Amino acid sequence: MVRDSYQNVVTTVGASQAGAVALPEPYDGLANPENDDLLGATLAMWPTGPAWGSPDAQAMSLSSELALLTRVMVDSFVWLYGRAWQLARQATVSGVGETLPGWEKDYGLPEPCFVGTQTTAQRLQALARKVSGIPTLHPTEFVKLAADYGFTIEIEEPALFRCGFSECASGQHVGGYTDETYWIVRVPGQGISYFEAGAGRCGDDLLFSLGETAELLCLLRKYAPAWTLPVLGEWIGTAPLVDENGTPLVDEYGNEILVTL
Repeated sequence: MVRDSYQNVVTTVGASQAGAVALPEPYDGLANPENDDLLGATLAMWPTGPAWGSPDAQAMSLSSELALLTRVMVDSFVWLYGRAWQLARQATVSGVGETLPGWEKDYGLPEPCFVGTQTTAQRLQALARKVSGIPTLHPTEFVKLAADYGFTIEIEEPALFRCGFSECASGQHVGGYTDETYWIVRVPGQGISYFEAGAGRCGDDLLFSLGETAELLCLLRKYAPAWTLPVLGEWIGTAPLVDENGTPLVDEYGNEILVTL
């Protein structure tokens, strides 16, 4: 994390993929062959001579009956080579397709924090992250992690008020040293559903539910560094304060004056 002892640190932009080297997908001449790609090599396997349509070591005519028979014989190998290449590609994450459920079983996926059905793209992204084993540590990486599952979030790491150092009305949080373990996650448009008398059922409905936001919080806590604990906070929208002409008002230091929405 990137906590600052002087001011609150707010992160809204996810980690960039700049600098990542995209490796080309492997390919082979027999990865997706046509009948003609196999015919020449197969005809060369027949004996030579007049009886085989190749007198004096001449090339066999492609219109001969033996060549036509050979074309039929190699046709099944066209499918076999293509299928074998597809299965070989399933051995790496970059080529996973039909074996995705097996990979997920080995790595404890799909992500159990989410109840709903995930898209194939989300499942592949989660698998790639698991296989790489790269830890998620920086706030931008957590923003990117949430974005992979369709969430837009803001992360705030509050600075604690320190006697002899902090200023009143500086926005620094007043609390104990244990509060440094918390970082606040805000999700725009998050809603809370409450238990309703006459409509809710005891033992089935919760007193209140955060819905999909609770699933996101489960995911973030799973990836968060062990000494930290993400908590949900209220999304606070701001807008500049303007005069009757629409000109933003500024303070004595030239900073725009913002109001909460």
